[in-house]
This record gives sequence, structure tokens and C-alpha cells, in this order.
Amino acid sequence: MRKLTSTLVAAVALVALPHVALAQRARTAAASGPKNEIGVDLGAAYSHYGSGCTTSCSGIGIGTPVDVRWGFMSKGLLSFEPRFSFNYISGFGDHALSFNPDLNVLYRMGKSTARKGLYLTGGLGLNILSGSSGGVSASSTQLSLNGGVGKRIPMESNAWRLEGFLRYNLANTSKGIPSSFQLGARVGMSFWR
Repeated sequence: MRKLTSTLVAAVALVALPHVALAQRARTAAASGPKNEIGVDLGAAYSHYGSGCTTSCSGIGIGTPVDVRWGFMSKGLLSFEPRFSFNYISGFGDHALSFNPDLNVLYRMGKSTARKGLYLTGGLGLNILSGSSGGVSASSTQLSLNGGVGKRIPMESNAWRLEGFLRYNLANTSKGIPSSFQLGARVGMSFWR
């Protein structure tokens, strides 16, 4: 009888062991938190062109909801976030398409977590322009620097994300593109994966 009981206990343990391991793995994964923050933003900015500007040198721009970011979360205070945005500008017989890929670093401030609180951000990117002026097509690329301060506001399993930013595009003298800066704000949603 003792042999039968021992064999039964061993068989039950072998059957239950994978389920216990899977439950432990699920608890560990839930405790470690999300690995990615995915978001979409809508933005508005004041733009001003620097030296080399020959016409109206400032204006207001509204970004379409095609600002996309994919953050790689970490347990520390720093995380990395590739971003890209598309903007189409049309008026006065001219049009331009702007594509901005950036790589930013986010620094969580104070008691902020990956899902809520204040953060600082800074990054490096490109401003790739393609358009026409007076019927002549042209394209150019500018190196850009950006920085900002933002806040995540939790909402159920997502979060609102508000961010004020400054972007500086360096001049491209070979294409005759002046330097410029933008001062603006973004409002968006973040989702975790």
C-alpha cells in the first residue's frame, strides 16, 4: 500500500509540476511589467526659420495623428524611444512632405514610473523634406536635435501622454535650407505590450 501511495503522489506531482511552473512564469511576467510603450500623438508647433530665410520666416503648424513612438521600457530611470512623424504642408502653390525619424532617451523624474508621472526627453533625428516650390521638385535632409518635458496620466490600462517640446533643425547649406526651430506640444495615448 505504501508503494502504491508513493507512486500515486509521484504521478500527481509530475502531472501538476508543469502547471505550477506555468503559473509561476505568468506571475513573474506580470510582475516584471511591460516591455514596450506604443503611442500615437497629435501635435501643434510654432516654427521659425533662421538665417537664409527669404520669405515669411515663421508660422503655426498642426501635425496629423501620424506621430508614432515605440518605447523600450527598462527597470532603471532611462528608456529609449524611436519616434517618427509625417507632416504634409500645402499652400500658396507649394507643398511639402516632411518625415522625421528620431531616437530619444526618456528620463523618469522623482517617483515616476514607466506608466505615470513626469519625464524629460532628448534626442537626435533627421528632418527629411520632399516637395515642390513654383513647380520645381526638391528634397533635402537636415540633422535635428530635440528635447522636452512630459507627463503620463494613467487611464485604466492605457495612459494619456502630454509633452512640451523644442526641436532645432540645423541648416543644410548645400541645398539652401535654413536652420529652424519649433516650439510645440503633443497630446497622445500610450499602450503597453
